[in-house]
Amino acid sequence: MSASRAITHHSEYYFDNGMYIFQVEDKLYKLFHPILANESPIFANLFALPPGQESVEGKVDEMLIVIDPELTAEVFDLFIELKFVCPCPTTNYSEKNLREFLKFIDKYECNNHVHSFITSCIIEKVFCFHPFKLIKMGIKYQIQKLFERGFMQLCDLLLMKIWKSHCAHLDEYTHTVTAEPPPIIHAHSCHNHKGCAKDWVTVWWNGMGQLLPNAKNPQPFDDALDHFKHLQFGHIGEDCKRHMFSKVMLVNVSLAH
Repeated sequence: MSASRAITHHSEYYFDNGMYIFQVEDKLYKLFHPILANESPIFANLFALPPGQESVEGKVDEMLIVIDPELTAEVFDLFIELKFVCPCPTTNYSEKNLREFLKFIDKYECNNHVHSFITSCIIEKVFCFHPFKLIKMGIKYQIQKLFERGFMQLCDLLLMKIWKSHCAHLDEYTHTVTAEPPPIIHAHSCHNHKGCAKDWVTVWWNGMGQLLPNAKNPQPFDDALDHFKHLQFGHIGEDCKRHMFSKVMLVNVSLAH
């Protein structure tokens, strides 16, 4: 049985004037907590105490705060470096660094500035990522720039480099579009919002829900939409139909290509 690693102070990020002590893997960090609290509501909750109460938790090595057993010191170092020192040049980040960093800031609900920084780093090193990885990250973390860039690169990808596992990611997105109709936005002339919204979901499911995933006759999104436009729409008024058709293609422009 291998001996467990000794827990030691981080060589750079155990600041003498820090206020709280954190453990990540076998490293201890002593940090100035307002910077963390301002970046993430998850971190802010770690320091929240009821009025009038005090605690020594996190203020001595014997009562430190363990942030997340799944978090690695490598990724936490990247975050601390970004917030307490200065960001690395993009060239210093590996593909793995960026993927794990994006996962971390999403989990801890970091602010838009941090999201934008990591997104820009990924785009600068976009050719280090397979297009399907960009598409998957764009969908998972709802980052339109990564999603669009993945599809742009996909157009230039040799067929021999597209594997079955990659196709599954596209199928997943297609199924999501199939099952989740764009929320209807009613025209000013619509007088039956409830009936209109109900029929929109029904027609979408019976139309796009049948056309897009049809294994015997698969159709591109734009062809499926053309067929969809000629279906019977129940209580949906003509003005609502025109309004939604103009919005649908904007929502799913990447799938249309």
